[in-house]
Amino acid sequence: MSKQVKKRKSGIPTGNAGEYLVMGELLRRGFDAQLADRNTKGYDMLVGSSEQGSLRKVQVKSVRSQPWYVKLASFKGKLRDQVTVYVLLGSTDCKKPVRFFIAKNSDVAKHVHKPSGWGKNGFMPIKAIEQYEDEWRSLRT
Repeated sequence: MSKQVKKRKSGIPTGNAGEYLVMGELLRRGFDAQLADRNTKGYDMLVGSSEQGSLRKVQVKSVRSQPWYVKLASFKGKLRDQVTVYVLLGSTDCKKPVRFFIAKNSDVAKHVHKPSGWGKNGFMPIKAIEQYEDEWRSLRT
């Protein structure tokens, strides 16, 4: 008897949903926000406010259930100062509200888990970013 392999769903709809939800939330809160082109490396949107006068690059990581899979390079060098918005969408039945966690990469870098054999990738557990839930003000600094 052959073992049936479960085909993995595409992550593109989840990623798109997270980016659009973040953009909508930012606009609702008075930020200027625009999505980057689809294949832009290193960030997903540009975000600013009238008091800042400039736009900053922001990464969006979206999942249906945690943890979030991350690139280790996001927590080194210049990218340490970048802000990432972690989006927890929940299941497609939408019975629970979407949750947003907004953190500077340098503030959560020590919590990235890298299992052996994962190479350049790791994961971010929810316990590491729970304190950053709805911390939208971190995008104003």
